[in-house]
Amino acid sequence: MPTTVLTTPRSTTVRRADRHDAAYGEPMRGNTPREIDPAGAQALLAEVFDPGSDRLAHSLGVGRRAEHVARALDRPALLVTAAYLHDVGYAAAARDTGLHQLDGARYLRSLGAPDALTGLVAHHTSATVEAAERGLDHRLSDEFPEPSGDLLDLLTYCDITTSARGDAVTVDERFAHIYDRYPPGHLVWRSMQHAEPGLRQLVARVERRLERPAP
Repeated sequence: MPTTVLTTPRSTTVRRADRHDAAYGEPMRGNTPREIDPAGAQALLAEVFDPGSDRLAHSLGVGRRAEHVARALDRPALLVTAAYLHDVGYAAAARDTGLHQLDGARYLRSLGAPDALTGLVAHHTSATVEAAERGLDHRLSDEFPEPSGDLLDLLTYCDITTSARGDAVTVDERFAHIYDRYPPGHLVWRSMQHAEPGLRQLVARVERRLERPAP
């Protein structure tokens, strides 16, 4: 897959005035170009997340899991890059609406990321369910059409089978961790309750593919 060049801010702090620019896809001012691939994605994570934080550990774990899945199913490096960057919307540089999928996709778009990458980040792990809870569903779908193909399912699989500390876990363990982390009635808790049946079906589909012998 061709390497994408992002324009990366010299500082990871995004001024509030620049948030409007990012929302409409205009590169932020004062940026310098950099290449983005799985290695570049990891470098960006190191800039926007604190060392030793759960966000960094989880993102790195999801990326490693995607590397395994991409090799096993012969999928492109785009899957791995999206996996490393899927939660970049939690970074202080990206936070705006509170919907981390949307904020992350906007942030990456403001750095020059292609639609193929921003679409995966925008829609991973049942983003439309939480977007509806937040009243952002139309904004999400208008700005970032949901990707076709299997990469979104594979990205979501990697996310939902990786713990907060980056370890491989079962889907049962992951949901238990999520429900333990957020109190009943919390917006994220409600969103996961609504999304859980579909996510369990998705995990089962991907695991069946991974269990098939290579042709």
